[in-house]
Amino acid sequence: MKNNIIILGGGQAGIYAAREIRQNDLKSNIKILGEENLLPYERPPLSKDFLLDRKNEENLYFHSGDVLKNENIDFEYVSINKVDFENKKLFTKNDDVYSYNTLLISTGSENKKLSVDNNLTDDIYYLRNLEEAKIIKKKVLNKNKVTIIGGGFIGLEIASSLSQLQKKVTVIEIGNQLMGRIIPKQIADLVQKTHIEHGNEIILNKQIDKIIKKNGIYEILLNDNSLIETDFVIAGIGSTPSVKLFENTNLKLDNGIVTNQYCETSIKDVYAAGDVSNFYHPLYERNIRLESYQHAQNHGICAGKNIAGVKTEYSSIPWMWSDQFNLNLQLTGICDDFDEIVERGNDINNGIIYFFLKNKKIQGACGLGIVGKVGRDIRITSKLSENNTIVDTKILADKTQKLNKLMQK
Repeated sequence: MKNNIIILGGGQAGIYAAREIRQNDLKSNIKILGEENLLPYERPPLSKDFLLDRKNEENLYFHSGDVLKNENIDFEYVSINKVDFENKKLFTKNDDVYSYNTLLISTGSENKKLSVDNNLTDDIYYLRNLEEAKIIKKKVLNKNKVTIIGGGFIGLEIASSLSQLQKKVTVIEIGNQLMGRIIPKQIADLVQKTHIEHGNEIILNKQIDKIIKKNGIYEILLNDNSLIETDFVIAGIGSTPSVKLFENTNLKLDNGIVTNQYCETSIKDVYAAGDVSNFYHPLYERNIRLESYQHAQNHGICAGKNIAGVKTEYSSIPWMWSDQFNLNLQLTGICDDFDEIVERGNDINNGIIYFFLKNKKIQGACGLGIVGKVGRDIRITSKLSENNTIVDTKILADKTQKLNKLMQK
């Protein structure tokens, strides 16, 4: 009997895991089960280049069907609604059965939904997948005023794109700053200033009390009794790991599927990777759940290696980015555990980076600048963090000195 490996989830982590398994294991059956009727594709461009017509659908796919066929990786479009870990079986609603020897769960994450009256549920739009991006792209064509609820990465990227399409955009954020969960306030304030300069209205510290639809126009009532009239409403209020399928099983869940540094879950022969995994990071000595392009790719590769018997610890330094207007924001490491902050630069045209240090070692850094201005320093910072380098803060703060000096110390 051949070894059956099933990957549940047809996104980035799943496809990279499958191809990595095949590189190390030429014999096992590999099958990806994806819910979307599409091959795995890139999601970051959906809120940026796809909305702006700089990339079309064909440019988004990681690989063609021929690549998977040549590597003997099966891909099926199917929805699983029951898992039997004890007998290693997956069931569809039609009672079709998939048996596995090893299972990788890469089901990703899903949008949190805005709480509105039932009759308005279909009037609020979200952007998580290609289909949703297509709907928004089509429907905003004849809209003028667009309101985005949520001032995180996705909301601001959409706001930037729609502003460039000459839409009047309002962003409503419940917190006291944009991107509040992960981005330093100094950087968030600079991003806010850029949006305002491009004509976007940013409303902070406000909650939505009610949304009413009148003659095709939406009235959004805020908790200070102010009223916003808009033609179109998009919500980007965060996401949750897609774990509903596993809630009544023995699989350990805690803000996602709990895994160790080898992508192993609490159940033997079951692995998890990507957005859905709350994984142990050996450098930070704690569990982390990440939603980013680089993490989905690298975590999928790590899971693939371990499934194929190549024992590999996942210790990649977290990294994510956001492009808004002509600015590029990059974040590396973690920025919530520090005893010192060092600032490098004071002009976003040339790039500003804030370093977060603990015991003279870089825990994380966040940079903002015109596209191309912070990427190199952020990459070096990731290496310094990965190597646990004790750094000279004078060099960090001095824009005239190159950061790779610290690599040589």
